[in-house]
Amino acid sequence: MTEKRKRDDADAASDAEAARNVALHYSGRDNQSTAQRKQSPIYHLRCLNNWIKSTIISAYVRKGDRVLDFACGKGGDLPKFRKASIGSYAGIDIALESVRRDAVTRYNAAGYPFPASFIAGDGFAIDLTEHLPPASFDVISCQARSIHWSPYDRFAIHYSWSTEKRARTALNNVARLLRPGGHFVGTTVDANVLVRKLREADGLSFGNSIVRVTFDENKTFPSERGPFGLEYAFTLADAVTDCAECMVPRKRFVEIADECGLECVEWSNFHEYVRGKLRDDWSTATATATDASTEGKKTRPGEIAGGAATAHELWRQTMGGRSVHEVTLSEDEWEAAYLYATFAFKRKGTSAAAAAAVLRRPKPKHVWTRVEPEDVLVLEGAA
Repeated sequence: MTEKRKRDDADAASDAEAARNVALHYSGRDNQSTAQRKQSPIYHLRCLNNWIKSTIISAYVRKGDRVLDFACGKGGDLPKFRKASIGSYAGIDIALESVRRDAVTRYNAAGYPFPASFIAGDGFAIDLTEHLPPASFDVISCQARSIHWSPYDRFAIHYSWSTEKRARTALNNVARLLRPGGHFVGTTVDANVLVRKLREADGLSFGNSIVRVTFDENKTFPSERGPFGLEYAFTLADAVTDCAECMVPRKRFVEIADECGLECVEWSNFHEYVRGKLRDDWSTATATATDASTEGKKTRPGEIAGGAATAHELWRQTMGGRSVHEVTLSEDEWEAAYLYATFAFKRKGTSAAAAAAVLRRPKPKHVWTRVEPEDVLVLEGAA
């Protein structure tokens, strides 16, 4: 056995064990009340994260879409998909009890108007097409969990970058499960920002009162590992402490995704994304209001011609009813947001193939179907 093979096997075993430990911690964490959330030092940062996810979903998810929530955790994004009027939902996460106890309960309690299924397993280690039909989803969403209300999750995309094998397995699963023209959207850490801040730091750590990132050994990364397994310890107030995460170099991520059949259509740092979204929204709202006035049509405040909520309306919804000018994130929260990025990839395929795939998809039932805990499909790696 080669040294590289031995190292990869050791990395895989170590990563699997770490994933199980974090999943068990995550499953055992109590849910916070609304009052507790508002007392958090990162309350507005979490609200900002929810706004970003809401605008991503609004941009890429269409009525009747079949959605796979890759890292569904406790089902926290279900309300966002309800607003998008999706046709069906599937959620997968490594944390078995979080799926069985929390995600299933949340879905059943709210009577969501779409059928749902849930899976517990490590989607970075197994071929999901053995359990889900290929090309059966219109959108796959995978969100970074560090700043969620329930933060202990080892199943965000940056955890697939512990080894090249896991990274390729994750992206191959996404590509095979998406229909031609379908989208893979989400958030992750911004490796470019991490490296830039590390170079500027006097030592091996940087941060502020709510966030801290710490690297070990030195500021150069072992060349034999390539862009994989580049770990750092991440601490975020009221969320995670010294949690091991892996950098996701954008260039290599895009290259491997392209090899798997996914074309990058958007990649933005959180700062860039927020500024661009709000700026573009003002332009769209102005143009829409002018068109509606000319044609004698009426649009409600915060809506565009199709009735979809604008970025500003979504901001008010996720920021407690306040406008952009009324909410001020602390400087430390805004600096923490700078460590993250959004992304969107499109499944390659001709326009004809994409259109045909949409026509072939089952007609949405728009009905709630009760899910029992024993209905959760348990796969390899579930913890």
